[in-house]
Amino acid sequence: MKGLIIWAQSSCRSTMGLYEEVAKQIGVPVVIALWFYHTKVGQADNRSVIGLNPEEFAHISTIPIGEDFVKGQKLLDNYVGYDHYFAVYQNSTVWRRLIVEAKNRGARVFVGSESPCNMSSGVRYILKEFYLRYVLKFKIHDVVSVVDKFINYSGGDNKYALLAGWPKQKIVPFGYFPPPLEGSHFIARKSNKPFLILATGELSRYRGADILMQSLVILKKRGIDYRAIITQNGELMDELKSKANKYNLPVELRGFIPMQELISLYEKCTVYVAAGRHEPWGMRLNDALNCGAPLVVSRGMGGVKMVDDYACGLSFRNCDPSDLAGKLELLAMNKSVYHKCTMGVKDAVEHCSPSEKAAEWITYLS
Repeated sequence: MKGLIIWAQSSCRSTMGLYEEVAKQIGVPVVIALWFYHTKVGQADNRSVIGLNPEEFAHISTIPIGEDFVKGQKLLDNYVGYDHYFAVYQNSTVWRRLIVEAKNRGARVFVGSESPCNMSSGVRYILKEFYLRYVLKFKIHDVVSVVDKFINYSGGDNKYALLAGWPKQKIVPFGYFPPPLEGSHFIARKSNKPFLILATGELSRYRGADILMQSLVILKKRGIDYRAIITQNGELMDELKSKANKYNLPVELRGFIPMQELISLYEKCTVYVAAGRHEPWGMRLNDALNCGAPLVVSRGMGGVKMVDDYACGLSFRNCDPSDLAGKLELLAMNKSVYHKCTMGVKDAVEHCSPSEKAAEWITYLS
């Protein structure tokens, strides 16, 4: 490999920390091009709303390309003999053309993306399966035929990538591995008492806020001593407040809170719960994990791969509040199981850092 061009989607912390580490470790020059640069201001505003620093990766040199095919061709001209990694292909006709162009010039070409995993129930599932099989599959056929490997950022769930036409032998299970939140610290957990449950993220059915609340009702009925804190807002806020009041649950619905307060909760909660129905990954899992929290994760989330790989928590059946309640009860009542999960957290934090995952990522390009 003479060098590598990373055609990144945006300057998002989900991947930029990884790319920065790749550039340090790979041993050849690395160039980073951006597709989403033209909405950088809007993106910064959105990240600022939830307390993230929009300038976290401003020090990384990037080349804006956007939807400009001529700019993309010039980049190919200027870096002859480089390999290419594209993080955008489904949503851009221009970048799909550039992928084929790079391959036609004799380069090795890799693609990394989420495996579409929302719209997975009822009529939406039928529409989605039709789209994947007959629309997207046709749209990306030229890309699939020339790409050397597809790095799946949705963990080990290959179902929808296969439906879209990706051959099994080209798919590499991966995920998102951002650095710890700025100002956060790893706090090792020593006890499951008192039992504080934390959940963050948009209060929506997509993210499973209603599933979590149903499980908390079950825990209350079983007499489990717990306290729960749920942050952020969303379409389900009124519904969740009503249920919490109806059953007199020990739950705080705090809405949006300052980032430092959120970090403090990540650092002191007993367990962190993510009940998303069909989420590609769920980076809030990484944020909690990096602060030392054992995880309880829906099997509908790509991030469950970290639980599977490192035993840093427990998983539960997707959309099943009873199973979620059972896993929470187990962690609340069984010190041995809880301790085992805390040991897994330490292992996961060590192996899921951007530096460790960059080393793994580089092997996929060999």
